[in-house]
Formats: sequence, C-alpha cells, structure tokens
Amino acid sequence: MTSISEALTEHHRLCDALFESASEAADAGDWPALRARLTDLTDALARHFAFEEDALFPAFEAATGMSEGPTAVMRLEHSHMRNLLQGLAAAAPEHDPDGCRAELDNLFVMLQQHNAKEEGMLYPACEQLPAERRDALAEEALQLAPTAPGTLDVRALEPPEPFLRIVKRLREAPQAPLRVRIHREPYPLYDELHGLGYRYSARPLADGSFEILIEPAA
Repeated sequence: MTSISEALTEHHRLCDALFESASEAADAGDWPALRARLTDLTDALARHFAFEEDALFPAFEAATGMSEGPTAVMRLEHSHMRNLLQGLAAAAPEHDPDGCRAELDNLFVMLQQHNAKEEGMLYPACEQLPAERRDALAEEALQLAPTAPGTLDVRALEPPEPFLRIVKRLREAPQAPLRVRIHREPYPLYDELHGLGYRYSARPLADGSFEILIEPAA
C-alpha cells in the first residue's frame, strides 16, 4: 500500500511541475497562460494545504500532544504561500514582469524549503501513527493527485483506450500541460506526441506504473 509519505511527496512533485509550467509561461511573456497555470497551481496547493491542516496535522497533534511544534510552522508557511499566490493572482504581470518574476522566485524558494521539511521530518513521523488511522490518511492523500487539474489516470484501461483518451484530452486543451498516469511506458504515444508538436518527460511511480508530463513543445 502507498504510504502517507509517498502519496504526499508525489503530490509535491505534481505541484512542482505546475509551478514549472507557470514559470515557463512567465519567462515567455505569455500572460494568459501564466494566469491559467497559476490557477491550476493555486487549486492544487489549496487541496494539499486543506488535507494537511484538516486531517494530517490534527492526527499528528493528537498522537504526539505537539500542537505548537512542526505543524504550527507548516501552517504559518501555508499562510505565507497563500498570500504570495493571492498577490500573483491580483497582479498585472504584463505591466511589471520583473516584479512578477521576483514573486515567483520567492514562491519557489518557499515551496522547496517547505517541502523539504515535510518530506524529511513531518511525513516520516506521521508513518508512526496508529495503523488504521495511518492507512486511512494515506488513502485520502492518494485522492489529491488524480483530481488535480490537467491530470489523466488511464492505468485501469486496456489498449488502445489510453492512447485515444490522451489524444482526445490534448485536442480539447492543446495549450495546457497534461500529466498522465499509465501502467507502462507508452512508446507509440511518444512518436505521436512529437508529430503533434508536444514534448514529454516520464518518471516511474512506486507501483510500477509511469507518470508522463506532456506539454506544447514551443
């Protein structure tokens, strides 16, 4: 079974990819794409923060009696990141691209430091929770990524259905990045993606399946 650490670390990587897409749009001066990708990132982080604050942190605090320890620090950092995201959403980056870039850089640093603390200390500590509660939290954490914008899970489908659904999603939103979960590396799909003008990167998951990030090549 996937652990709390594995599920939440995987969602961190999804958020990292969403941030990278937003950063690339900013570097290209594509402001409509930046706004869309910031919306995706904000939605993903909102779900992540809500799960931690409403479920994971209270379970840790109840088990350890520590309400002013690491979870208090994590909540404070969540608040800072929410403020940064709100500022970016309200800004007009086309009028102040340097200011937008600086705010994105601040958010990147905060995200990386925050994730490192959670993955290095808090998540491993949560693995020591009572088994029933730990397993329930891990199952709930697994639901964060499949519902994220721009994610398509085709692991349960037989060929050629995964290929058809991926191509259909790309045609519906040709400029949006798409993160696909599939039971094996789709080599025939890679050739098709090149022909359609997309780039991709693949990484193996803990269950033996693969995650493919697909984005417009330009």
